[in-house]
Amino acid sequence: MTSGTQWFGGEPGRNEAETAFLARLRQEAGGWTVDGLSPGDTWAADIGLPLYVDIDVPGLSELRRPLQVGFWTGGPWAGRSSGYVLQGVWGDDHPLDDHDGNDPECLTVIGVDASPEQHATWAAEWLLRQLRRPVVREEWLRDDRVVASTWRLSDTGTVLARQGNSPRRFLRRPPDQVTQVR
Repeated sequence: MTSGTQWFGGEPGRNEAETAFLARLRQEAGGWTVDGLSPGDTWAADIGLPLYVDIDVPGLSELRRPLQVGFWTGGPWAGRSSGYVLQGVWGDDHPLDDHDGNDPECLTVIGVDASPEQHATWAAEWLLRQLRRPVVREEWLRDDRVVASTWRLSDTGTVLARQGNSPRRFLRRPPDQVTQVR
């Protein structure tokens, strides 16, 4: 992540639309109040076609389950929609790889005639909504040791990550411990 005090630092924007998007997103993020979140937990990058922004979610950084947003100003996505495209997802080490436009957990804006600033406002609203969602860690024990863990969005039950020895086998029974992560 970035080391400075600027939200979504690291990329100035490659064109006028990206620059406007980042300026508005940074402005919106400056008003956020989220426990444990600082500008250093965010960054922006040129990963190819979309402008990519990422938030290392407090309490989940060891899992590498960041919130990811892609803002497309060109390429196949934007070309087909005759405008800008916005994607958001609870991701992993592969930027935007988990995005599914049919998944209600994801952010998908395509084919809408709106400014880059409006797209940034939508992205900021989605990101803040995700950051405020409750997450729980469920643990299964054997001989007083954690052998499997699952992190879930507790409002929907969506699994963000699993770790451990055969976690699916343990999911057949209730967890031994449930801890509120955020």
